[in-house]
Amino acid sequence: MALIALVIATTASVAATGRLTLPLLLSGIACWSFVPVLHLLTGLLLLRGSVVERVPAIERYFATHRYWSLWLLTASATVLLLPDPGGALAHVLATALVPAILTARALTRFATEVLGHTPSRARRRVGLHQAITLLLLVIYVDLSVALWPRIVGTLAR
Repeated sequence: MALIALVIATTASVAATGRLTLPLLLSGIACWSFVPVLHLLTGLLLLRGSVVERVPAIERYFATHRYWSLWLLTASATVLLLPDPGGALAHVLATALVPAILTARALTRFATEVLGHTPSRARRRVGLHQAITLLLLVIYVDLSVALWPRIVGTLAR
């Protein structure tokens, strides 16, 4: 959980300021610490009904975040290294499909190998898990930047 908080804090600090300092990193960890907690809750939802030892299963579950962690750090490096990172933003965001697919595959493997689900049940459980995760992301963005009023305002024009 701490590693995820560190990765997200690093990414958020670089995205917001174009640099990384210890005070930015520490405040980022404090501000973004809710994300690993939400990740834990969605993981417990995925584990619900399974007869497995919780701690080792949760540790394996958190390992499925590695694709997103790598993508976030790569996106941060892109912001730091490119002369016009804003111009590359759409391209960087488009690459988010790669960790999304790899994570879904890793979670399906986790659900079959660790939780003992059949492949079809694993896919259904992972699909529900990913839908809930996406819903939480949309809710967060909506609350952060008034997304829904912006969408409605754009459509009303």
